[in-house]
Amino acid sequence: MDEYKRVKTDFLSGRIKGCATYFENNGYYLEAGYCYLVLDNLDKAEKSFKHVKDYDNRACWGLFLLSLINGTITISPTYFQLRNFLEIDLNILLLYCKGDYIEKIIKYADFMAYYNPECYKFIGRVFWANGFIPAAKLFLRKAKDKFYQDPELQYLLAYIAYYEDKNFEQCQKSLSACLSLIPEYAPALKLQKLLNNKIQN
Repeated sequence: MDEYKRVKTDFLSGRIKGCATYFENNGYYLEAGYCYLVLDNLDKAEKSFKHVKDYDNRACWGLFLLSLINGTITISPTYFQLRNFLEIDLNILLLYCKGDYIEKIIKYADFMAYYNPECYKFIGRVFWANGFIPAAKLFLRKAKDKFYQDPELQYLLAYIAYYEDKNFEQCQKSLSACLSLIPEYAPALKLQKLLNNKIQN
């Protein structure tokens, strides 16, 4: 593994010591910007993103993310930026325990949904994957209002109903909706089997 990959792996694993210095010294300004973001040096994060924004779409996204955190929105996100980066970056911020930044970002969920309505699902999926179930339910239910015909969304709601709420009737309802869309959806079929055993016993 070359040095860049090693340092990037360290950063994405929560081992940030030395990462910002390496990235900046070697001209990886996008990666340096993310390091400075989680190190709470937002000014240096902004400078790093601006250094490469003219040819790096993710750096433009990084500047938008900073504008959400700072509450000074002067630019708008694109559909593809939200699809490609929002979920990944929320996971990074959770990894580094940046709950205050996440709160500030999701405060603008309705604003972001104007550009990509799926962002409710992206946010809900992050919270679900990290065990923040009440927050996950809030955003997944918002997503359902817009994308009832989304099989993954219905599966996530079924999963929460089964494991968290012990609401087997709601679980079955969401599973039926999911499997009516994709009958061979493997995670839903597995959960359906568990639910059938639970009901029979």
